[in-house]
Amino acid sequence: MPTLDDAPTIQKLSSAKLVSTSSLTGGTASPTATQLSKLDLVQIYDVSAQKVRTITVNDLAAAFGLTLA
Repeated sequence: MPTLDDAPTIQKLSSAKLVSTSSLTGGTASPTATQLSKLDLVQIYDVSAQKVRTITVNDLAAAFGLTLA
């Protein structure tokens, strides 16, 4: 099973405007190194199924009832 020690160290994400509206999602901006695109994938370890799953940032936000600008 993966542990937090296995996770890579990444640059801190921006807090001012975390999600960018890229040209792929109807906007015109490109995400910077500290921003996420709505199409970026997030990996989640499903403990009950014991496997890694992926979800887009946009779908994860929708699952929490959030709408990304």
